[in-house]
Amino acid sequence: MGVIAKQSGWASVAIGAGLVLGAVNTMVVLPRAFEGAEAQWGLIRILTSWGMILSSLAVLGAPSAIMRFLSRFPSEERPGILKTMLLLPAGGLAIMLAVMLVAGDRILPLMDAERGKLLSQHLFGFMAITTSMCCLHIIRAIVNQQLKSAIIAWVDEFWQKGSYLILGILLLNKIIDFQLFIWGYIASWGVSSIILFIQALQMPMRVAGKYRWDQWKSIVNFSSFSVLAGAAAIIATHLDYVMIGMFLGLAEVPIYTIGYFVGSVVGMPGRATQKILGAVTADKIHSPKKSELKALNRASARVNFLLSASIMAGIWAGFQPFEMLLPAGYRGIEAIFICIGLHRLITSFNLVNNQILGYSDAYRIVLPLNLGLVLVTVATNYLFLVVFEWGLLGAALATLGTAIWNNSWRLWIVWRRFQTHPFSWNLLLISAISIISAYSFHWPVGTMGHPIVGAISQGILASTTTFGLCYVLGCFPELREGLKRQLSWWP
Repeated sequence: MGVIAKQSGWASVAIGAGLVLGAVNTMVVLPRAFEGAEAQWGLIRILTSWGMILSSLAVLGAPSAIMRFLSRFPSEERPGILKTMLLLPAGGLAIMLAVMLVAGDRILPLMDAERGKLLSQHLFGFMAITTSMCCLHIIRAIVNQQLKSAIIAWVDEFWQKGSYLILGILLLNKIIDFQLFIWGYIASWGVSSIILFIQALQMPMRVAGKYRWDQWKSIVNFSSFSVLAGAAAIIATHLDYVMIGMFLGLAEVPIYTIGYFVGSVVGMPGRATQKILGAVTADKIHSPKKSELKALNRASARVNFLLSASIMAGIWAGFQPFEMLLPAGYRGIEAIFICIGLHRLITSFNLVNNQILGYSDAYRIVLPLNLGLVLVTVATNYLFLVVFEWGLLGAALATLGTAIWNNSWRLWIVWRRFQTHPFSWNLLLISAISIISAYSFHWPVGTMGHPIVGAISQGILASTTTFGLCYVLGCFPELREGLKRQLSWWP
């Protein structure tokens, strides 16, 4: 567990820093910088979401193949294997760019309910950011395969969100105009790919040697499966924004963005450990000691759920005073936060369980599961947004419902095939404590004076109460053992 603790620790610091930068930008700077021009902020969000969707398809499953396929070969053969693998994303990116050049000006306007030209006017911006994201998908997989996930977190969280914040401040103070802002944002993704590429060059993994055509069939078979199995989760995550813009308009996207961002904070612990746990799970899944995999599954579920529940309890407790800090047009998003927060809680305790499917011999079952995830996401969003007309809450409910549906299937399949699950009685105890703590400190606006004082104080009280009680009741023995090693007098 040493490499997990070290990499996830550094990743946690990066994610925490990125969280602060993102929170300031999303909840303070951008709502005021785009006040009266919400559709422009919506364009940025759709540009990002559409770029993530296209890039996840264009890489043709190569990142998953690098993580799962490359480790099977001795180190001296890997440069040639990697070189062969990279033919797929190179071809996929070329096809994607060609399609966008030919039909992009007709496709992009469909992403806006008003059918405006704001999207089609930025066709080359879409192509540029998608190209950068494709490069990032590949480079991240190479770096993570070397168990260096903390570096990725620093680039994705600190640099990406920090540069976005700087651009937002410049726009707010009218130092730059919107066109320069958007191209600066696109350029920041290119810089991210360059930083990680330089880091990848410092690692022992290389792209060299002859093409391994003897492995081409195996690579194509796995990648053709992974192109949808691996991309489906990314697509499903960003479909909310795309469909909100499509059916409600670009101006509604920023409001949902804030509610979604606050809810996604709940998943911060899982994000800190996800990449390194993926690499460790890929190793342990083939180990003869199956008890190690079961222990990893339950320990990861318990710790991540405890940390996520503590965060959610704190945010919910101080949510009412927190909303008063937002511009008037962005309030009334508490229900959106709850839906997204619950979604992140479900994901937090099912982290290793999901990765078992992806890295085991049963990986092919992930394809119908993830295709179903996309289809259910589209169907529920259409049902709630268009048929029931529930607005932004409908999009949040669709996200939560899809998470419950998808993760339930995964839990059942892993249990049937591997007789392992992430559940323990501690999860019930943690849930009860977090709910009681959040409710106990969920005081109305004005209880503690200024809204910022109330939001921070109530949040800290609920989070620390949840974490403290769970620690005392033995829900986090890893922390107790670590403290005892560092402090001999610790009880």
